[in-house]
Amino acid sequence: MRITFILLALFYSLNLISQGSVEAEFDTIYKYDFKPIKENHNKKVLVDAGHNTIYSLSYGRQSAREMLRILEADKFQLNFTDKKLNADVLNSESSDLLIIHGIPNDRTVLKDNGIKEVLYTSPLTNSEVTNIAKYVYNGGGLLMFLSHFPGGSGGLPLLEAFSVKFRDGYAFNKDYHISEGGNCGHFLMNEKNGMLNSKHPVFNNTIRRKDIPKNVKFYCGAAVFRNPEDVILPFPKETINYTPATTSKKELEETSNYYAGMIGFTYGKGKVIICTDQGIFRSLDLLIDDKKIPVTIHDPESENAALFLASIRWLTNLKK
Repeated sequence: MRITFILLALFYSLNLISQGSVEAEFDTIYKYDFKPIKENHNKKVLVDAGHNTIYSLSYGRQSAREMLRILEADKFQLNFTDKKLNADVLNSESSDLLIIHGIPNDRTVLKDNGIKEVLYTSPLTNSEVTNIAKYVYNGGGLLMFLSHFPGGSGGLPLLEAFSVKFRDGYAFNKDYHISEGGNCGHFLMNEKNGMLNSKHPVFNNTIRRKDIPKNVKFYCGAAVFRNPEDVILPFPKETINYTPATTSKKELEETSNYYAGMIGFTYGKGKVIICTDQGIFRSLDLLIDDKKIPVTIHDPESENAALFLASIRWLTNLKK
């Protein structure tokens, strides 16, 4: 069974970047077959349903159906909050893992005497950034997905708190670009092409070695970088980050050998994973130019679900 709806969002087609609506379907069929943790570990997951994350939308939970099902099947306790992420909320929930899934910036249009400017600010307050960082430092886990241009900088203050460098826009490499045309880089990531780091600690002891994903589908993310050892999904060398300019149609280009789509690292007693593709574990089919694009956990060409399972177990220190 599939339910078709109109997704009102910033979206990337195969040939352009645009703001508007795109037809999409929820995938209601796919079910990841895995061996759940045997014992009841009482690990709690707190999901941010405010800050304009995907869970603040009416269809948000449905669009992440399989991701949430995997959490519950692996015996995690799920709680959602639309409150400010202050110390009381983080501590009162006694959460082991905080999920911030897509966090676009706040957009304010300034107009005066024919002069117009757009002011982009983060929905995260300074106190929230401080409290989240302290929460991780004291042993919590953070799984954070970033939004796309031009809303991608909503999480910037938190990234900077963790010494993560961020490039909004979209990553492209002509030798590894799997979609048809455009600069929105769609990648199939694996060890063979150097875009899947199976030696990262995220895959140690928390999942059977044979269950490490062979292929991960990654759609049109921005770029982050921190330390080389943090990289889980590296972009190829000489990947270009394209960011549309604010005052012209020309796109700004920056090339790097160190861009990544997903990184994971320890911070104090806790752990952090940052991913620039907020659709990597969602259960959506986008319908663009008469083509159906799985986004992405149920994509038959990839094992994104295995990556998600390894991530949540590593972040919460669960053993297989």
